[in-house]
Amino acid sequence: MTILIIFNQADAEEFRNHLIALSGCPDVRIWPNVGDPSDIECVILWKQDEGLLGQFPNLKLIASYGAGVENILYDTSIPDGVPVTRFVDDTLSDQMAEFVLAAILNHRLHITHYRELQAASHWRPGYFLKGKKVTILGMGELGNCTATLLTTNGYKVSGWSRTEKNIVNVKSYFGDDQLNISLKDADYVICLLPLTPATTHILNSDLFKTMKTGAYLINVGRGDHLNEDDLLDALYKEQISGALLDVFSTEPLPDDHPFWRHPKIHITPHISSPTDKVQVAIQILENYKRMKAGQSLINQVDPKRSY
Repeated sequence: MTILIIFNQADAEEFRNHLIALSGCPDVRIWPNVGDPSDIECVILWKQDEGLLGQFPNLKLIASYGAGVENILYDTSIPDGVPVTRFVDDTLSDQMAEFVLAAILNHRLHITHYRELQAASHWRPGYFLKGKKVTILGMGELGNCTATLLTTNGYKVSGWSRTEKNIVNVKSYFGDDQLNISLKDADYVICLLPLTPATTHILNSDLFKTMKTGAYLINVGRGDHLNEDDLLDALYKEQISGALLDVFSTEPLPDDHPFWRHPKIHITPHISSPTDKVQVAIQILENYKRMKAGQSLINQVDPKRSY
């Protein structure tokens, strides 16, 4: 039978080559060259257009090309009962943890600021920022790995999640009642939450008012976690000192977006945890084989939790 790749914002042909290089790979097609829709048993998705999935009568597996699945789960054309999987990998977690540590160090040590002074030929020494308290929103695989690296580097880390976690040297806050408590002393707030209806626009004016004055926001979760107007207002009112944003509601970020020219916003183009294409191909093909054999799947998503 056949695997179909449906990608927006990713190179489908390159990924197909990684798949077909693996032993046991079936026929692989790329949208819109579907052929007979009844051939399709597995669809691999990345930011697909809504409404495509109802046309495959023999669909048995939907695989996300990345860790996020919100674009898939919100698609009302998904046939009932078809399992959804996502990509989880140690390299993904390690890269994310290193990116977050680098972002904090860049802010504390003023690295980007000194690069700007260099461009203007200005010699202007400053002082490192001392605050090293971090709260991570979202304590799944990525949050756990990030917390571990930060504690190893001398940061005092707290984590907030839906349920209580038990991570060495990390204070666990959980549930809606403890969100504000987790934020009040943090010098850095890191968003690594899954995107669900409950976490959409969780980075909003209420949260910014709760954060410590002068705290710094790093959003490496999803663009829709952030209420963009509320962030601009919080920066204008100096409720927080700045933000590093790696993810956005619209990607690529439009040329006329106010974030581009804001002096307190540092933008990176969704590169905090780049996908290892070879590992994704291996994991998806393994799940395809498991599906064919009637075995349990790797990293299957719980639709009720959205991750």
